[in-house]
Amino acid sequence: MAILATGVLAPALPYSNADIIPPKHQTKIGISDDDVVCDSGLFKVIRAASDSVACVKAKNVSKLVANGWAKTVGDKPVDEELLSKIINRKSIDLATINILETVPIKSSTGTSAPGKSIASYDVVFEICASVPIYAPDINISSDSETKQYELANMLESGVCTLSATKLKATDPKSIKIIMLNKGDISEKIVALQSELDSLKEKLAAIRASMKPTDPDAQKQGKQIADLRKQINEKREQLHRILFTIHHPPTVKNKINEMTFSGKVIEGNSASVLSVLDATQTPGLYDAIFEVCAGPTTIKLPVIKVTSDKQSQTVKLGDKITSNSCQMTSVKIEANDKSTIAVTPAGNADSSKKASDLEVQINSLQKSLITEKQTLKSLIHNPDRPENFADLVDTHVVKITELRNQISMAKAEFNKIMYMTYN
Repeated sequence: MAILATGVLAPALPYSNADIIPPKHQTKIGISDDDVVCDSGLFKVIRAASDSVACVKAKNVSKLVANGWAKTVGDKPVDEELLSKIINRKSIDLATINILETVPIKSSTGTSAPGKSIASYDVVFEICASVPIYAPDINISSDSETKQYELANMLESGVCTLSATKLKATDPKSIKIIMLNKGDISEKIVALQSELDSLKEKLAAIRASMKPTDPDAQKQGKQIADLRKQINEKREQLHRILFTIHHPPTVKNKINEMTFSGKVIEGNSASVLSVLDATQTPGLYDAIFEVCAGPTTIKLPVIKVTSDKQSQTVKLGDKITSNSCQMTSVKIEANDKSTIAVTPAGNADSSKKASDLEVQINSLQKSLITEKQTLKSLIHNPDRPENFADLVDTHVVKITELRNQISMAKAEFNKIMYMTYN
């Protein structure tokens, strides 16, 4: 606990990282040591005494390694280029924050707390971002209390977002709000998303031109397999970070109604379209197959490809939208190529749960937007009703509840996505 100048105890923040939860928390929720992500300005090392992951200030890495306190991950040489980039990163102004209203909350007697007594306030504020910010972390403090919380949605560049919370203060003028994010985590997410989108465009282009009987089908199949691997790696990286900061992306695809073989889509299905001999490798085949979704989107398409000699699981690079199909290929060994078959891998429960969570998040976000719009109209209304303070308090309570529900749903969503692509 921290003691403020007024002598009032203020709760310490749960942890100092703004963008990413600490490494110990990450490992507790199932993220492996190799996959732990460090927050802004920090560098991942292995603590020599406990052989556990630690995130330390980049400027201290060389000293800690030299004196034996830390080891580099995998005992590899320190990445001096990355280290220098982290150390020399320049700070940027991410957003401006304006407090719109501080409305006293009535005490149990129905009157505002008088004089220098501690009173509770509904604080309504607006954040205008100059760059995209994922998982915006806010620190709001007064002469009596300090709070830190994460906004429910990312902040888009050039867009202002209204938010609200409750805070105790003896003097409402002492209330200050700052953003804790440093920006480089958001930059990393934007870069990963851009790379992922580019890979998906390439994959879509090859799939659109691919025909099972085409002489170039084998070459295209190899390109698809390579791109799918790259996409899954990028997805794993992206969702690992999003899992640690609780913010999922949303992707929408074009809906088709026919399979690649010209049949009407009837429910979820997976079928082999063609099996080609792999060049100069007896017993190895390129199996080209399609996977289709019926009336419900398959959020996490995972397929099992089997033969009389081998079995392997294939994670497709993207969700399959309802009433559409994806074509892809895989290399597989077989004594008899007619035994090669494809079936769903049995992750329907995870896929359904992820889809349900996505629907839940969208619904909660719509409710949150409605509450914020209502609150914004209320505080900007020149003819304020007599019960203005009560109305503000009602909306602040609802906004806080919705924000917490969204955060929990996003955490669960990204955990499923991360575990699938890990």
